[in-house]
Amino acid sequence: MNLGLRNVTTRDDDLAYFDELIKTLVCLKEEGVAVLPILGYCLEPDSKNGNGYIIQLRAKGEELYDDAIMKEYYVCKPNLSYLSSDTDSKKYIISRTNLISKVPQIHFDKFISDIIVLLNNDILIDFNGKSNFFYDDIEGFQFIDLDSHTDYKYGLVEHKLDGKEIAAYYGFTPCHFAVGTKVLPNLALDEKAISMIDDKELLQLAVDNKTIFEKCRTALFNNGISEEQLNNSLAILKLFGC
Repeated sequence: MNLGLRNVTTRDDDLAYFDELIKTLVCLKEEGVAVLPILGYCLEPDSKNGNGYIIQLRAKGEELYDDAIMKEYYVCKPNLSYLSSDTDSKKYIISRTNLISKVPQIHFDKFISDIIVLLNNDILIDFNGKSNFFYDDIEGFQFIDLDSHTDYKYGLVEHKLDGKEIAAYYGFTPCHFAVGTKVLPNLALDEKAISMIDDKELLQLAVDNKTIFEKCRTALFNNGISEEQLNNSLAILKLFGC
């Protein structure tokens, strides 16, 4: 039976794995990993599907990129039709990308380090939405909407994920992807939408995105990702302006 607490899915009907997740997040937070411990949860007593809610502290700062605003530039925009925002998407993507490009390298380093730690603890990170990550100029990158556990933890696969191997691919999440990427293809920038930005702003966007790419790449190397692992990921990644 799947238990679908808000933003967290577990595969056990007695919540043993979820209770373990709560304990793990508390321990990781105490160790300095940028997660938000779950303070409490409840199930809807009349729910047939195990629906419920979790209680957490609010992440500091703002979304890495707000998907509700960014959807105008994503190739998957039809799938995000339930999201809405009155913010000017062009001004947002230009200014937000410029801000992320100025994030200090130490924060990128910790972002990669935390990804590796979470995956090595069999906690599943949802990279399919950039709103699942927050950035604060003091706290750095923070992780929200963590799923319960990897398939390995549930005994569904025989081999445990290599945190560094996965980080080599998804460590570029702060970047904008281009059409043709095989990693997070739904978050690639729609070529027609991007073409509506004037040349000067488009150049600035590309330059800022390349700066973010270089900081992500440096952070991966700083966290022990090998050149071979990085080359494997870059062979199937396509990044805007890079």
